[in-house]
Amino acid sequence: MQSLKIKKYLILSGTLIIILSIVGILFYKEGVLNDHIVKKVEEFFLVKNIETIGRKRASKPKLLSILKNYQNTTLLSLDLESIQMEVEKVPWIKKVIIRRILPNKLSLTIEEFIPKAVWVRGRDRFVLDRNGYLIEKIFDQEYKNYFTVKGVEADLNLMMLIENLENFPEIYNQIDYANFIGRRRWDLHYKTGVKILLPQDKVNDSLSILQSYIKNNRLIEKGHKKIDLRVDGKITTDRVMKND
Repeated sequence: MQSLKIKKYLILSGTLIIILSIVGILFYKEGVLNDHIVKKVEEFFLVKNIETIGRKRASKPKLLSILKNYQNTTLLSLDLESIQMEVEKVPWIKKVIIRRILPNKLSLTIEEFIPKAVWVRGRDRFVLDRNGYLIEKIFDQEYKNYFTVKGVEADLNLMMLIENLENFPEIYNQIDYANFIGRRRWDLHYKTGVKILLPQDKVNDSLSILQSYIKNNRLIEKGHKKIDLRVDGKITTDRVMKND
């Protein structure tokens, strides 16, 4: 049994050596790489098809302008990391996974940023994801129904605000826009005209108090235009408030 295994191993090894020798002869001639063989191999692996999966909002022309440089390029020689860096510079593209599909196909699976809010800065408007990442400057009303924020550094503080508001959908759904005041706290402006002054800290606790008071005291229906929550654990309305 032992000798039979050794015999099979020797036969397999010999066959492998013969194959490698033939390949060597084909690819080399007197120590010089056979250019004709190399050319044929390169032609076989030339990129003929590039597919993109997952693109919705990212600019197709911008993407094509990058990818056209890799058409008819040898698939095996492509620097996928370099292509990835180029593609991820296109607005809306958060991440891309690039794969070689032999013999001649390049596949890009694209993950885009998800729009969550519009940030108004003077006359300019920008669409943000939930983390406050500035995706792109916008010039139309495509995102007019998205949550709107204003104020310096509103983008940097958006995520925390949204995480708190999502715990109170009845409040969240009534907000026209949120204004970040003094780079430290938020004012919420209701669609009905009511302004909610939030504290710098313990926003979730303040929103919980607000929700209870709105339900129990019908503050909005009674015509209040300002509700102040800046004092911890206390709620004050414009009927007793003399100054902002």
